[in-house]
Amino acid sequence: MISFIMQVYLRLIRLPLLPSTLGNICLGALSAGISQAGISQADFISFILLLLSSAFLYSSGMAWNDYFDAKIDAVERPERPLPSGSISPKNASTFAFMLMVTGIAIAFVAEFLRDFSGWSIPITLLISFFVLAYDAGGKNFFFGPVLMGACRFFNVLLGWSVVTQPSIGFFDLFDGWSLLMYPFPAIAFLQAGIVGVYIAGVTWFAKNEANQSNRTSLVLASCIIIVALLTSLSTPGINQSGTPPPLMFPYLFFLLIVRIGKRLFNAIKDPSPKNVQGTVVTCLKSLVLLDCILTIGVAGWVGLWILILLVPNFIINRFKNFYTT
Repeated sequence: MISFIMQVYLRLIRLPLLPSTLGNICLGALSAGISQAGISQADFISFILLLLSSAFLYSSGMAWNDYFDAKIDAVERPERPLPSGSISPKNASTFAFMLMVTGIAIAFVAEFLRDFSGWSIPITLLISFFVLAYDAGGKNFFFGPVLMGACRFFNVLLGWSVVTQPSIGFFDLFDGWSLLMYPFPAIAFLQAGIVGVYIAGVTWFAKNEANQSNRTSLVLASCIIIVALLTSLSTPGINQSGTPPPLMFPYLFFLLIVRIGKRLFNAIKDPSPKNVQGTVVTCLKSLVLLDCILTIGVAGWVGLWILILLVPNFIINRFKNFYTT
């Protein structure tokens, strides 16, 4: 009985995609560590805490999504936990709320341990806002993909907040000229923007995945995805480590662009639910590889550590009873 209940909740949070949100944190943290000449012991503690914070916020977003989509899923995906009766709407909303509060609370602890000198708290609040804005109805409007992209944009910045930036802290915002200063370097916003635009494109691509998709929409969404991927090639030009990117950089990028490009082409050619859903899953699971590429383009070989996240990704994918979209 306990095993069954646990399985239901793990299905609710879309466990197979959890490594992708951890990859965003690693992208920001490793890049920030190189740009600030290393990660201190205090920063490492913040890194672990913000990994947990991001995981809880991601899980909350997935649970809220199923809660607000219960009526639609009853028609299109009746086997899911809420429409199948495996979990009640009240329990699902309570679970989602607890996950979100826990994610914010962990970020608060991280900031408390470093005297509130970073930006983790306001960033987790922004992520929570965009999660609720998307899940509670924003997904049904034209700006829905932008809301989802914003969640990932700020998730990358949450990774950057692991290392306290010397320029400005959150409470320094009330100190005159500090209002004109950025809390992170330009490369942080470039990385976050690439990931955000990529996810916005994937979200648009997935908009009608349960039914026959419009080919024109798929083409436009694919263009956004490809533009985001091609922009990642610019990151070695602003390498903070002072050394050229690993020789593996272009090969990893080629692997990523071919893997995603092939699936996009096939889905456009045959926009059936099966093809579109399969493409969306491939794009989302490829986010770990994109995080790795963006990191090694700025931080060098250290970015390859992100590929470790492919291991739990592979293990989780062996369990066929979990869903990802």
